[in-house]
Amino acid sequence: MNKWVLVLALVIATPVKARDLGVPADKGWKHAETGLILMPQLAGLSRIALTDATQTERDVAAQYDMPDKSMFATIYLFHPAITDVALWFDRSRTAIETRDLFRNAAPASADPISFAVGNSGSAASLRQVYATPGGGQYRSTALAVVPVGEWIVSVRMSAKTLTADQLDASLQQVIQAIRWPKPTATLATATARPIMGCDTPLTFPKARQAKPNGADMLMALMASSIAAKAKSSDIPASAPPTTWCREDDGRTEYGVYRSIASTNGYVMALYDAGGVVSVYPSLMGQVDNSGTYAVSLTDVEGTVSSFPSFTAMPSPQQVWDLVKSGKRTGTMRGNQMTIDPKAL
Repeated sequence: MNKWVLVLALVIATPVKARDLGVPADKGWKHAETGLILMPQLAGLSRIALTDATQTERDVAAQYDMPDKSMFATIYLFHPAITDVALWFDRSRTAIETRDLFRNAAPASADPISFAVGNSGSAASLRQVYATPGGGQYRSTALAVVPVGEWIVSVRMSAKTLTADQLDASLQQVIQAIRWPKPTATLATATARPIMGCDTPLTFPKARQAKPNGADMLMALMASSIAAKAKSSDIPASAPPTTWCREDDGRTEYGVYRSIASTNGYVMALYDAGGVVSVYPSLMGQVDNSGTYAVSLTDVEGTVSSFPSFTAMPSPQQVWDLVKSGKRTGTMRGNQMTIDPKAL
């Protein structure tokens, strides 16, 4: 997950550098916002590192190893812009399957497995185990993604000698050893299902960057910020959760997803760590019938960055090139807004 730090530094408003949380190796650590606890040992593995890529414990990584280095586990806890187990499982699975180390790995089951964690009572989590070909560094690797309210926990494990079935058992032991918070009304209750490909792919007309429009930029920033605040509130959402489908097969840098009920926009989930780019008709474009599309990025800390609009729905590659360039027109974090004068 942290391999995309250099690219992330270009597309968010502040530089990214993971900091050591300074927890003694023999002490447990409790995440303040979720109540999740990671002990020094989990199912025979010892914690050797605990870092945060933010200053607010919104992108935490804990590394665990066996004493003989035959197996390791990495536990990620992050606050995604879109809280959806299937979406982030899909991104994590793509990250594994596109790595040279695991490129030829074969899933041990035809489909990811839905399962329940702790006392949640619902199979709201997903896991998948892979067997890797002989001669590689690892014999098996595994992934599990678990929802914790508006947060996501991703567990990655790899083993040098264990079979896929044996690693699956170890994965479940590690998950069981994590001290999960008590279930609340905000925890996911629906059974998790893997994301499928969209039945009909989107088509992209010729789009170019639109002329700067200050009102368009301000409305895009405020709308995205309001949506982020609503998502993080303690009031249960009345709308049903979005059912996503995936455009194309996805790539390491991003995956493109849209609601199965919509064909006029999409989101790009960046890498596998919570950042999301939204591409939808702009509010001003709907008011003046210009048909412009707004592009905004929301990161794990809730910072919203706006980018130049397009004259029509842009392709994912156009959006990726724009976001990667870091040419923001404005940012909003909490109640603090920063704008580029050239965008007005």
